[in-house]
Amino acid sequence: MRIYPIYIFLLLLISFPLHAKKSNPLKIIAKEPVTMMDLGIIKLNSSLSRQNQPGLKEATMGATYNARKGLIEIKVSMPVKKASRSQCKKIINNAKKLFVKSRGNGKISSIHHYFQHEGTEYSRSINWDHVANHVVITAVALTRKNYQDSIYCESRLMKKKVTY
Repeated sequence: MRIYPIYIFLLLLISFPLHAKKSNPLKIIAKEPVTMMDLGIIKLNSSLSRQNQPGLKEATMGATYNARKGLIEIKVSMPVKKASRSQCKKIINNAKKLFVKSRGNGKISSIHHYFQHEGTEYSRSINWDHVANHVVITAVALTRKNYQDSIYCESRLMKKKVTY
């Protein structure tokens, strides 16, 4: 069987378009699903950016989801004149006040409200009180003159222990 060069040329012409159609990246992004974690982190960051909590007025705050550790990480940096462990702990405690309230003899967290949505099927299968057990707050008492003197500390949202 003999293949003619013209047939090879036609096959190549059909299989390779002369110009590739440009795809719109927004159309691709629009087709991607948004998880409740994504939406919750967006809502949480929006709330953190508008905070006017006493003791956190000059603070910069943000939240991320660390999928590897399975934690929501809230980071708070606060400029201070001279950093100390007590200032770092104070920043952590002020940040906790945004989400933890006293109820009777115990404490409850409101952080799960950022991740709930009406009409979702999974809402009944989640113990929303346990969401707070997977939140870590990291604070930085940020020295304005020399950043090397800054103090870092962290604590779980529902625990008293602060590590430096």
